[in-house]
Amino acid sequence: MTAAPPARPARRVTAHLVTAGPAGPGVLGARVLFGQDPADVVRDLGRLSPHTPLRAVDVLTELVEAPDGTPLHVDRVVFAEAGTGAAWPTAAGRTLTPSAAELLADEEFPPDTRPRLRRFAAYGIVTDPAGRVLLSRIAEGFPAAGTWHLPGGGVDAGEDVRTALRREVAEETGQDGEVGALITAASHHRVPPSGYEIYAVWAFFRVYVADPGPARVLEENGSTCDCGWFGPEEVAGLPLSTTARRGLAYMVVQGGDGA
Repeated sequence: MTAAPPARPARRVTAHLVTAGPAGPGVLGARVLFGQDPADVVRDLGRLSPHTPLRAVDVLTELVEAPDGTPLHVDRVVFAEAGTGAAWPTAAGRTLTPSAAELLADEEFPPDTRPRLRRFAAYGIVTDPAGRVLLSRIAEGFPAAGTWHLPGGGVDAGEDVRTALRREVAEETGQDGEVGALITAASHHRVPPSGYEIYAVWAFFRVYVADPGPARVLEENGSTCDCGWFGPEEVAGLPLSTTARRGLAYMVVQGGDGA
């Protein structure tokens, strides 16, 4: 008798705010619903002004089992206000809420709404010892075809976010990169005139390739048709995807260090 394949994990996203009070650091948390920006969720949690600057300090992947046995994949995005980020290593050992049991319930949508696509994706600002930036080009037949993109893509169910990014960089560019610090986290919500309503949470990481080789696409029949190393001055003249513009612009605004 053939064993049944393992159940595909349910996917959830949560947002968290590091707090620093007289009793020591703590972490607030809430579920991120379809279309919500994780940073806005955190500001509501902390009763902060809509314009309060936040810094994304970590993304954690939890693979857990709900009380009824349902496998659950939770991507937890952690933010901090200015001056509280240093408390995160201490607070990181705490059990984060909401729990698996609290997250298990499905969202309720009005019955007349269009189909929805949701994804959690990781992208890399990939550099080498010469300061070059590694980009991939989106193939025909995919959204934003022909534009230059950050290496990366969707995190598969049951896959750690950093493992997913390293895999995507290898598949799209043939490079072995070391995933470093989280730069920022953002969301993207698009409602086209027809078709699916699209919502994504993007995590941007530093990726360093210590021993770069010729960039080459290894995946077959995928969304990447070309890739290459570019100097900073060359990147400025390229047609960039929305994702690439968001990630690279953040690096420029933050003076290149994401702090």
